[in-house]
Amino acid sequence: MRRSLVPLLLCLGLLTGCTTRTALPAPTLGPAATDATTLVRSLADRSAEQYSVRFEAEQTMSSRRIHQQGDLVRSQDTRLLSLREDSVDVVVVPEAGYSRSSGGTWTRLGRVDRTPVKSGASVEALADEVDPRSVAQSLRGSLLVETRDEDLDGTPTHRYTLLVDLRVQAEQTADPARRNQLMAAYESGFTATATVWVGPGDLPVRVEQTLKTLEDKIFQQTVHTYTDWNANLKITAPTG
Repeated sequence: MRRSLVPLLLCLGLLTGCTTRTALPAPTLGPAATDATTLVRSLADRSAEQYSVRFEAEQTMSSRRIHQQGDLVRSQDTRLLSLREDSVDVVVVPEAGYSRSSGGTWTRLGRVDRTPVKSGASVEALADEVDPRSVAQSLRGSLLVETRDEDLDGTPTHRYTLLVDLRVQAEQTADPARRNQLMAAYESGFTATATVWVGPGDLPVRVEQTLKTLEDKIFQQTVHTYTDWNANLKITAPTG
């Protein structure tokens, strides 16, 4: 009887369902991918297998800069998210979202309600902006043009450079506003590249996407950084 209490207590601790922690990635690099399709599929699959990750995201467009950081946890068939953007905090749990500004009172949001982040993403779509699986999948249809080994902040990585097909990226984007932006960039002749650093366990360490104008000037740049894979993170609905 005592032995059977262990998994039950673990489930209660997560509050949202029992999830098995994935083992930490091996400390050595796996073989490098030989094409973009294999790379993107591997990154998406390996990221989806992980229990948790800490993320940091930064988007720069002209003089506008958006910075986000937080935690993402997978529990059964859902994702739990804790995110901070400037002075705005957002928490997403299975049944709802919660937001507050400047440390004020939490406001409860429905799953389809818009969050007060600058992108205006809904509660149910916000995780896609930072989830490493979603970020990797956005690169489907790309062309791999360079692969080399590189240490990134002391972590051994394979560094991949990709040419991104904006039309394909737009077609597979669920958010209508974002899809229209990508199609407009494609029709205007903008070019897009991505640099992906893949570390131990075939997991993304950093994903940098750059959009350039016809004059080869940077129009927009987005960088996602991932650390602490499978850390013991817990995300629950805020109180007070």
